[in-house]
Amino acid sequence: MFPFPRPHHVPCPSCGASVAHGEDETHECDRERLVDYLLLQHRDEVERFDGELGDWLDSPAGRFAAWLAAHSR
Repeated sequence: MFPFPRPHHVPCPSCGASVAHGEDETHECDRERLVDYLLLQHRDEVERFDGELGDWLDSPAGRFAAWLAAHSR
């Protein structure tokens, strides 16, 4: 049985960036890429929050809170 070849790059566990072997200890995550990677991991929760917020804003309490926020400026 033949072993699989070792890949030249591996994903960073924090930001998902492709990092060459040997450079993984010196790699610094880019902030924007880190945020994008975290949002990708939590996209289901973000979508659910958007739906729940929309539902709440359609409720009487949500409409009042939106009205109060607009008139409190």
